[in-house]
Amino acid sequence: GGVLVLVEALTDNPRRTAPKVRHLFKEGGGALGAAGSAAWAFQRRGLLRVQGISSDNEALIEAALEAGAQDVEEDSAAHLEADDGPCAAVFCEPNELAAVRATLSARGFEASEAAILFVPSTTAEPAAGLREAAESALLALEEMEDVEGIWHNLAP
Repeated sequence: GGVLVLVEALTDNPRRTAPKVRHLFKEGGGALGAAGSAAWAFQRRGLLRVQGISSDNEALIEAALEAGAQDVEEDSAAHLEADDGPCAAVFCEPNELAAVRATLSARGFEASEAAILFVPSTTAEPAAGLREAAESALLALEEMEDVEGIWHNLAP
């Protein structure tokens, strides 16, 4: 259905993990491509989640941009889980993540999470039957103990 998936796995036995991943893709109506074959559709970005900011986050925006961040957005998903007030997502180049975090910390903004993400450049909306199969395969991948990260372009 046009859904591209990146899977990051950490394993002591690639002869066990690769066939399991291949099988899950096949069950989901897809196929396991060569290493890096879907990477063209994703952009690597650094992410810092900052919780407990004031409702006026101009100071955070100013500090983040001075530190080299590319963007600051309201992070409504993290806000629902946090008791510390409004949250923000600060995006930067992956190689700038540590420097941006240090600068924000020096300015009084502590990041509750730091990660490197793969953000899709486009999204895919497969037909209903294919969507269910893709969602099922993604859930099964998440449950694998060797899988560390999953990124996809399936439309929300």
